Order: sequence, then C-alpha cells, then structure tokens
Amino acid sequence: MVSVMHLYLDDSGTRNLNHTPGAIPAHGYDWFSLGGFLLKQEEEAAARELHSKFMQSWGLDPATVFLHSADIRNKTGDFTWLAGLADEDRKRFLEELYALMRDPPLVGFGCVIDRPGYDHRYRAQYGRDQWSLCKTAFSVVVERAVKYARSHEHKLKVFVERSDRIVDGWMK
Repeated sequence: MVSVMHLYLDDSGTRNLNHTPGAIPAHGYDWFSLGGFLLKQEEEAAARELHSKFMQSWGLDPATVFLHSADIRNKTGDFTWLAGLADEDRKRFLEELYALMRDPPLVGFGCVIDRPGYDHRYRAQYGRDQWSLCKTAFSVVVERAVKYARSHEHKLKVFVERSDRIVDGWMK
C-alpha cells in the first residue's frame, strides 16, 4: 500500500498582477500568499478529532464555522463574539487555537509573493504575459511539498479551499 500525505491549501490577498505600478491597496498590503499544512493520511483522523474537540469546547459548529485567521484576528464574521470575552478567556481561546495547530503532526508550507517585486522582476521579460500570482505560488508550494513527501517515501494529494467556479476550474 502506498503511503500518502495530504496538503491542504488556502490563499490570501488578490491573485491579480500589478498593472499599475506604485498603486498600493487601501489595506496597505501588496502581496499574494498561498499556504497550508501537510499531514500523513493515516494521522488525519486524529487531527480531525482534535479539531472537533476544540470546536465543541467553544460551541462552534465545524460544519458551518471555519477557523479563518482574518475573522479571528479582527473579531468579525463568525468570531464577533470574541470581542465580548474577558481578556483571560480570549487569551485561553487563542492558546487553545495555537495548540490545535501545534500538537498534531502537521508541517506548514507556504509562499508569499511581493506584488511590486514580482512585477519589477518579470515585467520587462514577459510584459502582461506574466503568470498570475496564484499560479506561481501554487507551483512553488506544491513543488516544496512534493519534495518533502518524496523524502518521506509518500505520495502527495493536494486539496485547495474552494473558491468560485472559474478559479476552482483553474485549480483542477
């Protein structure tokens, strides 16, 4: 039987190229990132159990509530309730969340692309035919994960968080 590792990926930032050099988004960040975690298929059930216990302990439904870091940090979306917690309870939530990421045998992989740097490096050579940032980041992250999996004599399966119909088609 072939051993398999699963790579779960999600993106952050806009994947669009910078066709207006010098323009900085309103939020001040000018990057695209793609990253996630890798774990052995045979250890996935234990990791899912830890996730389920964490979610239940905080009264969160794992079928409808997702641990999006932006919502957690900003206390928005499904995590507006964090703003009403006492500091001690909010710290406990964050420590337990950190333990959820730390304790399972996960390996993190990611690629962050600085949009102005990418544009500066490739515009002269490729013009508007540059790869989109998501294609570049995906290639980098998956190549690194494949090397890791192969070094541990595993095959790799890649799972990307769903997006819209068009982007999901690109990813397939």
